[in-house]
Amino acid sequence: MERENRRTEIPEYTRRLAAIQWQDLPPKVQRQAKRCLKDILATSAGSAVLPAPRQALPLIESQYGSGTIPLWFRGRSSSRVGAAFFNAFAVDCLDCHDGFRLTKGHAGATVVPVAVGIAAETRCTGAELLTAIALGYEIACRAGLALHQIYAPAVHSSGAWAALGAAAAGAKLLQVPAERLDPLLGVAEYYAPVSPIMRCTEYPCAVKDGAAGGAWAAAHALTMDACALAGLPSLFADEAAGREQIATLGDDWMILRQYFKPYPTCRWTHPAVEAVWHLQAAHRFPHECVASIVVETFGAALTLVTEHPRDPDEAQYSMPWAVAAALVDGCLGVGQVHPDRLSDPTIRALAQRVKMVRADDIDRRFPAECLARVTVTLDDGRCWTHPAVPARGDYVAPLTDEDMNVKLDSLVEPALGYAFCRHVSAEFDALEQSSVEGLLELLHANVDAMSEKCSCLDAPILP
Repeated sequence: MERENRRTEIPEYTRRLAAIQWQDLPPKVQRQAKRCLKDILATSAGSAVLPAPRQALPLIESQYGSGTIPLWFRGRSSSRVGAAFFNAFAVDCLDCHDGFRLTKGHAGATVVPVAVGIAAETRCTGAELLTAIALGYEIACRAGLALHQIYAPAVHSSGAWAALGAAAAGAKLLQVPAERLDPLLGVAEYYAPVSPIMRCTEYPCAVKDGAAGGAWAAAHALTMDACALAGLPSLFADEAAGREQIATLGDDWMILRQYFKPYPTCRWTHPAVEAVWHLQAAHRFPHECVASIVVETFGAALTLVTEHPRDPDEAQYSMPWAVAAALVDGCLGVGQVHPDRLSDPTIRALAQRVKMVRADDIDRRFPAECLARVTVTLDDGRCWTHPAVPARGDYVAPLTDEDMNVKLDSLVEPALGYAFCRHVSAEFDALEQSSVEGLLELLHANVDAMSEKCSCLDAPILP
């Protein structure tokens, strides 16, 4: 009987999900939704100078064909599923997008591409798009917490749980009625990738954090619902952990606990990068004199071992490369993970002198905290240790709006030029008061046709 009730009853959370509108969102949530959208689109623009998104275009064209939804900054369009996959893939190609530490992953790289794609179909208002994005983050983060509780100790990629948030965001814009929402999310969950993310951190490649697979699953779930193909109960209806997480929807806003990344490498590298910079600023040593760098951190970060990355994916998932490049160049931006930089002999030599050690005191604080302690030893024997430092941009010490604008400029301008960057900023400033038409027009731009671009190698994201 209990099983039958779960198939026929409409879960209460779906009524709340269907009812919430822009004016119901607290002002902090409204602001954060804009920050999240800006961060994802800026990251996509930054990734446009990397080879993988361009390599994915023939796949999209051959398998999904043309359509009406823009492939961001490529001057082309595809179907709902094709655009969702490509745009999420492009965001995931540059590890610079926002994240949620408690799920060890990222909601936005999957949620935003699907939401913006459906916005292109519905021609909704900016406020409606931002509302859908905010709710998509809420569903995704709760799904991630529940999924990892259910399947512990396994850790799945972000796409495994963000697919539910992406489906929820799309359903919100399509005005799917409450009685169809949970089965729709159930399909997204069912088709989402159950991908072993820790294997990918150890052997990095283009699949990254599964954002594209999650977006694909969400787009398919939305389309199956439109075709009256019935789904099954989601984890929010059928699992105790899911019901517990969804109970606070609309009261506890998890979108407010996202972090924003100042550097385009795995979040787990950031504390070490910060620590080594602090030591260099305090003691003014040249990188040429460094004999060794020891990074004490949590166990999961020890998978980021690649010393000599062969491509941007390996560079972004490499602790030695991130620390060495940051110390040699004095910055850590797209240029430091670009193929043109990966053969640099100075960075490669220093990366070989970076060693990682698991520290019990730091490991116990992960994932609630992301910390690293760094010891630098010079050739002359001098040695300094920086105490455990957190990653910059966490929600307890967030990047400022000015920081976010600098980040957007540093990612968009090298790929698309100064004038275009100014158009993007202006569009964001008034998005909640306008339609999505202006935003969609910008997303139709073609990075290969834009002029007045500068080199990504000269554009650090944040100092």
